[in-house]
Amino acid sequence: MFNNIEKNLYERIGTGLFVALFVAFLFTVLFQSYVYQYKSAFFGFAVATILVTFGFFVMLKVKEELEADEKR
Repeated sequence: MFNNIEKNLYERIGTGLFVALFVAFLFTVLFQSYVYQYKSAFFGFAVATILVTFGFFVMLKVKEELEADEKR
């Protein structure tokens, strides 16, 4: 039981550290003077990527449900 708790805790710490470093790097680069003029393009790309990813997951769930219906 303690091994599972310890493993889960290490995974959360590792994930949190990775996200913190990524966000720090992202904001360091994003607010440089030479990048500042391209900020709207970056945010547009980020929103488009999120929408495409969301659509992919929706299609994946629909496919799984259709396959489950076929098996019944």
